Amino acid sequence: MMICGYIASTLDGYIAAPDHSFAFLDPYSAEEAGYEEFYAGISTLVMGRTTYDVCRRAMPSWPYGGKHLIVVTSSAIADLPDDAEVWTAGVDALIEHLRAARQRNAWIVGGGRLQQAFIDRDALDRLDQFIVPVILGDGIPLYPDVAQPRTLKLVDVGRFGQIAHLRLERQ
Repeated sequence: MMICGYIASTLDGYIAAPDHSFAFLDPYSAEEAGYEEFYAGISTLVMGRTTYDVCRRAMPSWPYGGKHLIVVTSSAIADLPDDAEVWTAGVDALIEHLRAARQRNAWIVGGGRLQQAFIDRDALDRLDQFIVPVILGDGIPLYPDVAQPRTLKLVDVGRFGQIAHLRLERQ
């Protein structure tokens, strides 16, 4: 079981525009970047409340059906999909919970703060970071709240058309 990150950012380090939109990704195909293969190996998705709210607003139908979803938040959610739960016990307890579940891989979906919380705790086993050749100049930063410097191990570098792919693992 691995806890994974799989995220795209702009060249200047943003994962979304200031309005939380992802239009900068529209010209690029996720399938070409190996998304289907990655997603097939995931059993649990973990996302923060902001990412969850953005996904619910931006996507006409819930794209993650059939996967267990954990939403990290401090408040109730009225419109949770089937097979979803709210997590309020903190990131440390969540890491223990995910490791104990011994299911297939868990994906920390979007949200630089949540991924950073896992990196800060040395709990993100693998990170696939995709860099698109776009400069937004402003937006939602990839890692806004770095608590401590952390070095990851670069294990592979790839290219999907105009997208650079870095595969990193914890040391």
